Amino acid sequence: MIKAVVFDLDHTLFDRYETLKLVVKQFDKVFKIKEGVTKEYIAKEIIWADKHYVHRGWEEIHAHLCEKGVFEEIPTFEEYTKKVLSCFKGVAVKYPFAIPTLQKIRRMGYKTGLITNGDHDVQQSKLKMLELDGLFDEVIISGDYDFQKPDKRIFHLMAEKLCVEPNEMMYVGDHPKFDVDGSRNAGCVPVWVRTTGTWIFPEIEKCELQVETVEEIPALIDRLR
Repeated sequence: MIKAVVFDLDHTLFDRYETLKLVVKQFDKVFKIKEGVTKEYIAKEIIWADKHYVHRGWEEIHAHLCEKGVFEEIPTFEEYTKKVLSCFKGVAVKYPFAIPTLQKIRRMGYKTGLITNGDHDVQQSKLKMLELDGLFDEVIISGDYDFQKPDKRIFHLMAEKLCVEPNEMMYVGDHPKFDVDGSRNAGCVPVWVRTTGTWIFPEIEKCELQVETVEEIPALIDRLR
């Protein structure tokens, strides 16, 4: 029986595509952009790359932007990552259904949690901007530990903090390896959010429970009950 529902952040409760459009507006302040390249063009290319490559890592997104001629002076991957993360600290767009969905799940009597990989300051900043930081019983940011998703320890830690067994914890996320396979291997009940629509890991079995957005989670819980 499910007693807790735990979420990923990016592409799950956090509208990464709309946020990227705002991040791109800052690009000319942190990068030297090639003359004639518009913010609209950069936004189109970075969103396309994020949709297709984000589950494989930022390296391929960086390579795609370089290949598409965005930069006058091509930044190293390390420079690109550092500057993009600095932009993310100032902007974040939540899905309009994120807060009502979390509130509904809590009213239904379930504990809620968040597990997100990333730097503590960046992810905590997102939570505050998204007004999500008061809606979880427990929050785990991997930057505070020496392990991260898909390591089963991070899911077991959350179960311990919520005082539930792993098999009593539903984990909701978009990443096939980090979220679905990671939580499944930890003994949790995985739910795949099809935000990107891409499953690029043929060696990983898709999970039975799938939703288009987290707005469907309360109804899914009712069906499971």
